[in-house]
Amino acid sequence: MAIAKYSGIVIQLLITAILARLISPAAFGTIAVAMVILYFLNIFSDIGIGPAVVQYKQLNKYHLNSLFTLNIYIGLFLGVVLILSSSTISSYYGDEILERVSQLMAVVVFFNALNVVPNALMRKDKRFRVIALRTLFFQIISGSIAVWGAFHGWGIYALLVSPILTSIGVFCVNYWNYPLHFVMKMSKGALKMVSSFSVFQFIFSFFNYFSRNLDKLIVGKYFSLTQLGYYDKSYHLMLLPVQNVTFVIEPVLHPILSSLQDNKHELAEKNAKLVQIISYISFPIGLILYFCGGELIKIFYGNQWDAAIPTFKILALSLPLQMIMSTSGAIYQAAGKTNHMFYNGIINTIITVSGFLIAAIWGGTIESMAWAWVLTLAFNFFDSYFILLCITLKDSFGSLIKAIIPQLINSCVVCVIMFVLADFLTSGIWAGLILKFVMIMLMNVCLAHILRQYNILEIVRNNRCYARK
Repeated sequence: MAIAKYSGIVIQLLITAILARLISPAAFGTIAVAMVILYFLNIFSDIGIGPAVVQYKQLNKYHLNSLFTLNIYIGLFLGVVLILSSSTISSYYGDEILERVSQLMAVVVFFNALNVVPNALMRKDKRFRVIALRTLFFQIISGSIAVWGAFHGWGIYALLVSPILTSIGVFCVNYWNYPLHFVMKMSKGALKMVSSFSVFQFIFSFFNYFSRNLDKLIVGKYFSLTQLGYYDKSYHLMLLPVQNVTFVIEPVLHPILSSLQDNKHELAEKNAKLVQIISYISFPIGLILYFCGGELIKIFYGNQWDAAIPTFKILALSLPLQMIMSTSGAIYQAAGKTNHMFYNGIINTIITVSGFLIAAIWGGTIESMAWAWVLTLAFNFFDSYFILLCITLKDSFGSLIKAIIPQLINSCVVCVIMFVLADFLTSGIWAGLILKFVMIMLMNVCLAHILRQYNILEIVRNNRCYARK
């Protein structure tokens, strides 16, 4: 998965860099609104069925066909709802082209619903290589067509190629591997079996949607679509490390750790180790994105996106905690406590929505919205792990603090040094990026080695021995 995922990073960044130079920020803002709506409807197409299929081992073929049939009905219903409401959505945001974009997105909604059960079976059977190769293949194909279309004047419609083609292509691959069928009479036993797990999962996803996407809805409504384009591209560039580091781990965690659902002590130990390892990666990456923000925006998007630099640098501050927190949902699921995850989701949503509304009303800029995201995420991080550790896993909250303190100290030291040397590190875009990257990484590794947080020489030596074996 890592090999395919990181190959995909290069492809995705290259495609985005080309499209950002050919298509206006306002078009990206329109697509950002459409994608937020798509994410919302995807919650209802899943309704918690996917994780439930992974968790319950006793589901038979008839049960799975019944759940697949349910998703067909849901997909058709949601697709029709989106088509009928497209003009209302367009009028609300004052963007005429959003109507046509929303109608085309109905195709994605339908096929995403059909993919819920087979995607879950892929994860349940630990077929991670198939998932990774499938994703990489459609990234290359859809991205190439999108770039070709952008060069030939497709405009905003070039940005629709990837979601539409990927949803259809994934369904074809899924059907080849898991040929599920429509059944006239669905199994009530299957629905009853997964309901206690899936209901709380669905409600959590519903609330979590608003904490993750309300900022874009607010920016799209109260600011211009061009500003939304700046905000959305900053957010997605910041999110790349989360998607391509922890999201490589997260799909694997639930299927593997579900076997420990009755051993909370071992789950707590796995979680502590996971937090520690991710902190070694996330804090340095956060520093790199912050101090190299200007260079990264110019390289990937071009000079027309300079207004996104301040927002990107602010959002980068949230990266370390966001990367760590992104795996907590899989721990809740593996422990079979989606009800705890639901309660946690309500608290997080209230905090996040309050922060965004305050930022929109009294701040009035996309930078204030970025600060709202950073501050509310910090609050959510600590209350999420308090519930997970102290209530779900019956562990000490101190295990979290112990896991992240070393890298927190390192980051503070590196941050001070970088601010002191800031005036001496201004040079060309590529030279500045490489210099800052090397300095931040070297300082982090040296501090970790001096403070005996880990022995880098021992890690290299062990990897060489493992490779020989």
